[in-house]
Amino acid sequence: MLVASHWAEHRKRYLLSLLAVGGLMAVWYGFLVLIDHFGPINLFIQYATYYCGLFLVGCFYASTIFSELGSKSRAIQYLSLPASHLEKLLCGILFGVVFFFIAFTIVFYMVDIPMVSLANRIIASEKQHWPNSFLPIGSVGVLNIWNNGWAPIIDRKYHFFLFAYFAIQSAFLLGSVYFARWSFIKTVVSLVAFWVIFILYVQKGIAEHLPDGWHGHDLVRWSNNTENGALASLVVLPGIMERIFIFLMQYSIPPIFWIITYFRLKEKEV
Repeated sequence: MLVASHWAEHRKRYLLSLLAVGGLMAVWYGFLVLIDHFGPINLFIQYATYYCGLFLVGCFYASTIFSELGSKSRAIQYLSLPASHLEKLLCGILFGVVFFFIAFTIVFYMVDIPMVSLANRIIASEKQHWPNSFLPIGSVGVLNIWNNGWAPIIDRKYHFFLFAYFAIQSAFLLGSVYFARWSFIKTVVSLVAFWVIFILYVQKGIAEHLPDGWHGHDLVRWSNNTENGALASLVVLPGIMERIFIFLMQYSIPPIFWIITYFRLKEKEV
């Protein structure tokens, strides 16, 4: 009943938002087709469009899931609904995380597939070869977000950007409960401040206290180079610890933020 009530109250806004997102993608792709007839919608453009849109729209949307708490009258009505705080949180996760991701991906491909087909027809009809060469311009494929063999190694191996999206979006979901007003802006400022503190900790707290010649490759590998730059020594975490660490980094951050959101929602008062 809570899910049905939420859908009945917000469905027009959700549907109009999806139409707006699809329209903006179509305008963006159309602009690229107009200015570039050689490879207007290549895989990198599709990749950047998908993840930039997912991060921007998804995080902004997550910051509005509990927007009722920003107004006293609406907050009283929302908190007085005959449903538990856990049910309200699960309803927010269902619409803000699960349904949004599915809907955004469907809208992306509804725009991406026909626009890629249009770009390929333009390439075939107007420009058969790259400028000043006899190299033919091949057709562009449709992005597969689950199998980007050409993407950066960290994303190809661990789906880094996808997991990072869910982690960051969960922080914005928490911000929608924690901050009564301007939750999106305040959450952005908080995340930037946390990132700056983390960078300072890595640079000042760890890197400057390593022995001479040692530096970190990532969070699980440290190396020592000789004077000519050749790798002399490499220290890594044990394999089982590295796999546990990567697993926790991939899957644990969103649930942690959701749990904090639950307790913050329980403590919410008007």
